[in-house]
Formats: sequence, C-alpha cells, structure tokens
Amino acid sequence: MSKQRHISRLAAPRSWQVARKATKWISKPLPGPRTKVEGIPLVVLLRDVTGIIENKRELKYLINTKQIMVNGKLYKETNLAVGLFDVISFPSIKKSYRVVLTKLGKLQMVEISEKEANTLLLQVNEKTSVKGGKLQINLSNGWNLLTDTKTKVKVGESVLFDLKKRKISENFGFNKGATVYFVRGKRAGHSAVFKSLKESGILQRQKIAVLEFGKETIESTLNNLITVGSKKASITIN
Repeated sequence: MSKQRHISRLAAPRSWQVARKATKWISKPLPGPRTKVEGIPLVVLLRDVTGIIENKRELKYLINTKQIMVNGKLYKETNLAVGLFDVISFPSIKKSYRVVLTKLGKLQMVEISEKEANTLLLQVNEKTSVKGGKLQINLSNGWNLLTDTKTKVKVGESVLFDLKKRKISENFGFNKGATVYFVRGKRAGHSAVFKSLKESGILQRQKIAVLEFGKETIESTLNNLITVGSKKASITIN
C-alpha cells in the first residue's frame, strides 16, 4: 500500500466520518487549496461516509462515463479533495448534493435542488488589481476570478457564484443580522446570527465576532466563521 496515496485511518482528520478500526489505510486527498482537515477525498466521502458507492472501481466507472461532476466540472481523480459547500452532481439521475458539516463537525452530504446546485458559496481570500483594469479575486476553493474593478467585494466576505453564468451573483459580509456558520472549533456545523465586531489583544489585535447563538450571546474569532447569508442562509447548510 503506497503511503504517498494513503494515510492511516487512525490518523484521519476528525472531520472525516469514517470507521477507525476497519482497514489500516485510507485514501489521502490530492494536494490543493483545501487542507487535509478541510477536505476529504471524493472516494472516501462517497464510499465510507455516505455509502453511495461500494468501492473505488464504481467511482472510476462514474468518472469514465461522465456521470459525476464536482462544482459543475468533470474530474478524473478519485482522490480529488472536496470540502465544505462543494456541490457533487449525478447528471444521469438528476440528483445533486452539497457538502456540509454535521452538528458534530463531520463532513457529510445533503441533497439539494437542481436550482441550488448551480450556486456555490465561497469566501474571498484575496483580491488584487491586475493589468487591463481588471480585479483578480482569489476564492476559498482555489479558484481565481477575473472581473472588472466595479465589482465591490471585500476580503473575508462571502460570495454566491453562479456556475452557469460563471460570475458572482451576490456578496455579503459580517453585517448585523447576517447568518454565520462555524467552519471549525467546538461549534463547527452550527449557525448563529452576527451582532457586532470588536477587537481584543494588546500586541496582536484580533477581530472577535459577537453572536446570537440560540438564546445566548457568545463570542468567536472570525477565523472560525463564514457568512452564509445577509439574513437567512442562502444555501442549504445542514
């Protein structure tokens, strides 16, 4: 068994909902924008987590016959790293699923409508002005988007990306009343309502979100959060 393509099940990230005492090795995600904790190999998600397929051979068949797409694209790799809010579609049976977190912080898939399958929710990691009066926006899934400078988005904001039109349809940030989603930490998989922002620390200033979590008011670092809607969640989140 090649250790370059596999990792020990016991060493698999906690976000992977897999049996720890089955076979010794499990597929390792291909290198990419998602870390090992944030991403999970497509084959592991479909076989070990959801049971949609029984083995890697079935996934290879789906790939070779173009019966599976990730975020509107065809891929050839069974170990492709998929992660939070990615869309996995099976065109031949007209079914689509979004990758979400369970309330225990485990990666899982939930079925979504055909209309919603055309929408990705991504976070803006960076933006840069480039030649020709264009703006390059680097998104959380590794995609780089070239647009005109009139596009008003800020680093840290979330965008809804239309897969058919290949453009941003909406953006929203950490504004009062927005719904935010915990992507890591002890509340991963839960949502809350954003109330305000404050800073803490002396040497290193850190931005802290004040949130309405059920009947409680809690605080969290922005690093643990992503905005999923200006009011209600814009996509299926659980």
